[in-house]
Amino acid sequence: MSHKEHETDKAYIKAPRPRFVSKGISGTSLSGGVISGKERNPQLYGRAWVDACEEMLRTDPVVMRSWSMLKGTLLSASWYFEPGIKNNPASEEYARYANEAFGFDGYSGQMSKSFEEQLSYLWDFIPLGYRYAEEIYRVGLDSEGRQRIWLDHFADREPSAHLKWLSRDNEHLDGVMQQSINIKHQPEPIPSNKLLLLTLNQTGSNFEGVGLMRACYFWWRQKQRTANLMSIGVDRWAVPTPKVVIDRAEADAQGLSQADLSEIIDEAEQQVAAFLSAEQSYLVESPVVKFESYSESPTLYSQGPIGVIQLANQEISQATLTQFINLGTTDTGSRAVGEVHENVFRRSCINLCDRLASQISGRARAGGGTMARLIRFNYGAVDPSLLPRLRHENLDSDELAESMGQLAPLVQSGLLTPTDEIERSIRARIGAGDLPEEAQRSAFERAASGGPSAAALAERLIQRRKRNG
Repeated sequence: MSHKEHETDKAYIKAPRPRFVSKGISGTSLSGGVISGKERNPQLYGRAWVDACEEMLRTDPVVMRSWSMLKGTLLSASWYFEPGIKNNPASEEYARYANEAFGFDGYSGQMSKSFEEQLSYLWDFIPLGYRYAEEIYRVGLDSEGRQRIWLDHFADREPSAHLKWLSRDNEHLDGVMQQSINIKHQPEPIPSNKLLLLTLNQTGSNFEGVGLMRACYFWWRQKQRTANLMSIGVDRWAVPTPKVVIDRAEADAQGLSQADLSEIIDEAEQQVAAFLSAEQSYLVESPVVKFESYSESPTLYSQGPIGVIQLANQEISQATLTQFINLGTTDTGSRAVGEVHENVFRRSCINLCDRLASQISGRARAGGGTMARLIRFNYGAVDPSLLPRLRHENLDSDELAESMGQLAPLVQSGLLTPTDEIERSIRARIGAGDLPEEAQRSAFERAASGGPSAAALAERLIQRRKRNG
């Protein structure tokens, strides 16, 4: 390396004076605790969006079905804490405390509510875009008889009670303020170091994020409007509009005056009014006045609207990555396509679990780092690399089931050697018990039992080993 290259490399790699002062801004408009500018529709932010999202989830079966499937999949995950550094005594102790606190790894837990029960409302940040919970602590003994500070539970704070975000510089979160729901209890500001804030698709200082239901809102509104119009059409077809037909030629033939004809028409109108109000279930015609009805075929009110509703349902399912549910309701689709969609759906669920795990783990910070705060309360300041990390499992696809069909070709081709260890692993995955001693075999015996091609392969391996030995 030349002298000039060395000086250039030194100047850029080793900075003598790092610039720690922030120069830019987040770009989020946060004024008076209210976030604005991220959503152009005034009905889709603040309290109005909370009400709209709750209505979507409670009234639309497709929206509820999609969210129930996503939430049910998320709730099926299993959780545990692992040490920040394996085989480190301090890190192992922190992970042991964390598992005991949350009720993982065989512990009954120290919280008044199980973690799974609390997840049922913590996951609700996904449809809306955000949700926060207040950390409630208590003091008690651990399994070894030592007094510890525990997390009693994550107290749910519904978004419908949210008033404003507290920030001194309009960028960094300092806390939240809730509006008064019960005049007997005025809520106090909740500091950010006592919060677990879950936000979906957050950018800048937009603590409210962008919820999963935001992309469904337009199609949900179109679906509601179309369904209402279709219902009006069905009502008109089921209860058609009566029509009074006057035969003036017959009236002239009978010598009726205009006054007589007007009286007959008035009587017909009274009959129609009584018939529609269900006070009269029959109509009396005369040679001069007859009754007909005006009504279009119901197909005109159903074919077009149903197509719009089906399109809206399809768009809602795509927005929630649950379109594979519709494969059984149409004449198209295949199992392979459904498996691809399901894998994408599961990957999305894994990412959401990672989001929750990262908020509970990590350094103590505004709206996150619950476990770091508990470790500091009980053990003092520790190296962040030693903090326990929250992990999840059981959401990935079963690699063993997917690879079972490839095991035989791999063994026959010599790319995989069957051993007792492989059989023990498979037995453990399918719950078949341990491998008995009398059933243990060598790799050659296993290959020979696989058929003629496997036996020939085993023979070649034996001859090769003899030549090398």
